[in-house]
Amino acid sequence: MATLQKIRSKGPLLLIVIGLAMLAFILGDAWKIFRPTQGVQYVGSIAGEKISAQDFQSQLEDYTEIIKFGMGVSDISEELNNQLKDEVWKTMVRDKILKEETEAIGLTVTDAEVREVIEKGTHPTLAETPFRDQNGNFDADMLKNFLSVYENLDRSAIDAQTMESYDGMYKFWLFIEKEIRNDLLGAKYVALVESSIKANSVYEQNSYENRIKRYDLLVASLPYALVSDEEANITASDIKDAYSMNKERLYNSMESRNIYYIDYEILPSQADRDALAAEMEELTAQLSEQTEDFAAFLRRNQSKQTYSEVPRSAEYLPSEVASRLDSVKLNEVCGPIYNADEDSYTSFKLIGKANGYDSIQYCIMSIQAESDEETARLSDSICQAVRSGADFDELASRYGQSGAAQWITSQEYEGASINGDNAKFLNTLNGMKKGQVESIPVSGGNLIVKVTDVRNTVAKYIVATIKRPVEFSEQTSNEAYTKLNLFVARNNSIDSLKANAEQSGFNLLYSRRFTNQQYYIGGVLKSHEALRWAFEANKGEVSRVFEAGSANDHLMVVAVEDIFEKGYTTIKQAGQTLSMEAVRNAKYGLLSSRFDGIKSFEDAASVEGAVVDTIRFCNFTNSIYVPSVMANEPLVGPSANKLANGAYTTPIKGQNCVFVAQKISDDELSVEFDAASEDYRLVTLDKNRINSQTMMNELVNLADIEDFRYKIF
Repeated sequence: MATLQKIRSKGPLLLIVIGLAMLAFILGDAWKIFRPTQGVQYVGSIAGEKISAQDFQSQLEDYTEIIKFGMGVSDISEELNNQLKDEVWKTMVRDKILKEETEAIGLTVTDAEVREVIEKGTHPTLAETPFRDQNGNFDADMLKNFLSVYENLDRSAIDAQTMESYDGMYKFWLFIEKEIRNDLLGAKYVALVESSIKANSVYEQNSYENRIKRYDLLVASLPYALVSDEEANITASDIKDAYSMNKERLYNSMESRNIYYIDYEILPSQADRDALAAEMEELTAQLSEQTEDFAAFLRRNQSKQTYSEVPRSAEYLPSEVASRLDSVKLNEVCGPIYNADEDSYTSFKLIGKANGYDSIQYCIMSIQAESDEETARLSDSICQAVRSGADFDELASRYGQSGAAQWITSQEYEGASINGDNAKFLNTLNGMKKGQVESIPVSGGNLIVKVTDVRNTVAKYIVATIKRPVEFSEQTSNEAYTKLNLFVARNNSIDSLKANAEQSGFNLLYSRRFTNQQYYIGGVLKSHEALRWAFEANKGEVSRVFEAGSANDHLMVVAVEDIFEKGYTTIKQAGQTLSMEAVRNAKYGLLSSRFDGIKSFEDAASVEGAVVDTIRFCNFTNSIYVPSVMANEPLVGPSANKLANGAYTTPIKGQNCVFVAQKISDDELSVEFDAASEDYRLVTLDKNRINSQTMMNELVNLADIEDFRYKIF
């Protein structure tokens, strides 16, 4: 995006001056984001306020355009699109909650505070803008220059394409400014909460003592493994008690479901492969006769390889093409070539060879006068002045532009499909020598270019390539659909699916606690329809066959095994977890009784099944590893903290065993108590725990968020 700095020019800017990184964004077709499913009015609620599908959609579209502009692309992947949906939702939640919290206490961010941050230029978001100097640092003057130019633009004198780039840049900046304002507001709120964190004298003293005191212990443990699960003999009452003790751990912040699903991928048949091979023979013959407009020819025939009028290095061509370039003559056609790894066919025609640079350093300015003749005359005059030794940057500054040298590498453009003025610019640049100055006539003016340095001359090629993957036919798709549909008709219950899927050639998969925010089922793209069904179906239902996949190349069937609603999990649904806890409670009761009547630690150590470990350097805060059970036991250290030497604990229920601990020695680290230092340490620790993210998470939990965006996925 660094080349976007050229937008400081006061005259209309040619596409190439605005930046090669934006080629795809400006030249590509406008990406049309999905529209919400008809009939869906709301996508959720935040703190009791319903969020309309239209508002969410509008913000998503705006945010998507900003991201595309920042990335310099005209389209985004489905994966990135889903990330943006989450980001927009999180932003809406954050903004709503933060607004309510800050308005209630009168906390605001002023325009002056925002301007101060921009002037300093240290906010990390500013580094993502194109307003940067040669060292990559944010340049506030460059921003001011752009805003001034944008405000005074004569839109009637600027072509639509260039105006679109100006508008895109302005919207991009407004987004950055809004992010800075929100960050400042959030930082103020966090700072206000952090300022309330204090450590009293008791807290300081306890923390100090727990930190410096350490002791050695003898631990006699009875591992729960000594008692079998059957011997524990738990009852329904035990399960109920375990539920009461662990209920808060069983709270569901959102609805989830246990589902079974079949993901059946449709693969091309040999008949489909043979059909494409025959078609490629015909296309290869047509390619041999083609002499111009190769880009249109390749688009018309659905080639996956784009055509560019700018020569490409071999590394940017398909491997089956690159490996044959040296054995093919100019205007000769090669193919069809079958690539078994990609299951594709390729044919190509070598149109031209040229030497080009791997990297070029150049200076550039754009010139546009009242007429084409005046533009040409002025351009020639500037070229002559530069050739005679005039400073390029100084001349460019007279026309409101920066003429500073910049590098462009072949990696920045060789993967793109380039033609027209952009191809003319790049081909001219690659044909120039170090120190050479040229005027390049393009649409809307001339470009004055000086090459100041070059690196690595490499061989490059202009190649027209037809590359077609083998795809399944409608007949193959229909056969797969019929096969799966018949299976579902005969097996319309979960038990039947589980019993018969494998022998019928289908893989039955399982997803536990599946939520509606995962976008896909089984990671299969465009499985939204199946996902919507899964969260509208009842327990035990089996779906119809859904089409899914980026190219409708997957068929999917879903069955709902269980539904976990928002709120507390029921005893029945938490059965397995509760059973494990109830078994541990029962084993503790059985094993702890073995310590009944002990009058010394030696008595505890002699209990049947007891294992004694010596644990050194224990303290209150550390979780202690107990070798006999090969696990950490968090309660060992705290249980012995207040014991006198030689004293021992009562039987304690650990995570993996019942244990009795005896303190055999203790000492203290030679660290003097300092109230100020202890206060600073404790406050710092608490501030780290109560950071902006944890604070926002807590506010979100309190706001009672409802999220059913899946209805418009």
